[in-house]
Amino acid sequence: MGQAGSEIWFYHLEVASVDETLPPLVEKCLERGWRAQIRSPSPERLRHLDGHLWSWKPASWLPHHGPDDPEGAKSPIQLISAEGTLANQQIGSEALFLLDGAHWGELTGVVRIFVLFDGREEEHVTHARQQWRMAKEAGLSPAYWRQTEDGRWAKTG
Repeated sequence: MGQAGSEIWFYHLEVASVDETLPPLVEKCLERGWRAQIRSPSPERLRHLDGHLWSWKPASWLPHHGPDDPEGAKSPIQLISAEGTLANQQIGSEALFLLDGAHWGELTGVVRIFVLFDGREEEHVTHARQQWRMAKEAGLSPAYWRQTEDGRWAKTG
């Protein structure tokens, strides 16, 4: 299931939202030449992100395909339902973003996994802790990122 050596970075969202945190991370992945898959079990979240990624800031363009788009496999950014059939296939992306408790599944070719979780929701924190333990057991290299008072992200573990 896991790929030993893949990094898994946990982003503890306490101040910033997914809408504020996700696009800059995806943009950095594209700058590296990586393809990215964004996975969530929430169809509403995916529909929202489908529009948000086009317009998150005026000078940015994050080319992507939504969860129901058959051309999605060709896009540098894919939005995928965590329960969908593509979620159980090889990812074909170097970056995997997990939202709303989505799990990683098959990781062939994945360099880095990003787990974004809402630190204001105890259920999300508990789930992230379970994912951390599973990541370590799977041979992944977990790191913990928390937002500082000045709004920057700091790797603390």
